Amino acid sequence: MIARRHVFHIGGYDPISPEQQRHRLERSLSVFRHTWGVSAGIVSTPEATPVSASWVIEASGPNWNTRTSYEMLRWDDLIVEDHARGMWSRLWQSFVTLVDFVVTGTLFRFMYANWKYAGFFLFPYLYVAAFIGCGAAVGYGLVWLTGVTGFPAGVVWAGAAVGVTAGLLLLLGWRRPINHVFDDWIFSREFVYGRRPRMDARIDRFSERILDRVRNADVDEIVIVGHCLGAALVMDTVARALKRDPELARRGPSLCILTVGSTIAKFALHPRGERIRQATQAVAGELGIPWTEYHARDDAISFYRFDPLLLKRVSRERSGGRPIIRRVQLHNMMDKASFRRHRFNFMLLHYKFLMGNSVRANYDHCLIVCGPLPFDEITASRGGVDRFGEDGALLKSVPSEVDAAATRLADAAAVGAA
Repeated sequence: MIARRHVFHIGGYDPISPEQQRHRLERSLSVFRHTWGVSAGIVSTPEATPVSASWVIEASGPNWNTRTSYEMLRWDDLIVEDHARGMWSRLWQSFVTLVDFVVTGTLFRFMYANWKYAGFFLFPYLYVAAFIGCGAAVGYGLVWLTGVTGFPAGVVWAGAAVGVTAGLLLLLGWRRPINHVFDDWIFSREFVYGRRPRMDARIDRFSERILDRVRNADVDEIVIVGHCLGAALVMDTVARALKRDPELARRGPSLCILTVGSTIAKFALHPRGERIRQATQAVAGELGIPWTEYHARDDAISFYRFDPLLLKRVSRERSGGRPIIRRVQLHNMMDKASFRRHRFNFMLLHYKFLMGNSVRANYDHCLIVCGPLPFDEITASRGGVDRFGEDGALLKSVPSEVDAAATRLADAAAVGAA
């Protein structure tokens, strides 16, 4: 049983502040309490630095109590700076990104890996194409109404097309996640080409923070959570930590990695993504660090059933290998009415991996980061479904769960030996 745990959270391309992250977590804990019949809440004020923000969560049931120090590794300030770029600069840089991903074949690899993710890449460009189409139609209408011909007609048409396109972008660019996704892809191209020195420096700071915590641990378990693009940053961060200290996994408490909604392949499938490919191989090669990745078919903003290490499609679930891959159904984590209401809200479904479940399921973020079960047990195939009573009491382990955990460890050892 885990009495004390430290959680590092590295988020994706989301400019969420520590205050917003804390508020999001408080909402999740509220749902967590209701679903699992437990007590859970944040019991400390946030402590924030430019690199991290942390607070303490206490959760308990009738026969267990777990204290979690939750630390958000920050890069929200860098994303906010990206969002401050002008509209025309964003459009130009996003066009450069599109050309790069087509010419290098990366977009076509996305299509092979997961057509939904390729659609996520293309959707802001399709929005802009639609805006241009609207502008062109308005321009054509003005030319027809005014009856101008020749060069003046071209000027009227072009002016209307540009004006309408710019107006729609200004009106809808932030209401729809067009600007945000463009900035995400611009960042990804710059990062994969090594053109984000401040991000590289921040990752060094992340690795230093993890090294310091492992070496001075007063907890039973350390879990590093990576969501979306943050999963790739976890690979880079942990690989740098292992390079500095190859014995990291044996320094103190169990060090574990959880990746959800992962887009490691976003970088690894690019010809210039060697650094992330090598980092992922380094992390996977350290068998002393358990690593589990969760996939969901309903999450269009990730690589469902795709191995982030081998860069190949996989079966629906894999208990052996690195990483262990679990398949979950997001609609099984929500009540039916909520899922029907949000089934086309792709961003919300993508973030469901970090929210509390309204229904008990084999994956529950709060149960992993706040509950009493060690990482290998709570990330087993059934998760915590059979381990908690209606009152939140921890039940005795059923033999199948123990066997499953033992099988996972044996499979991982066999892969390492091979």
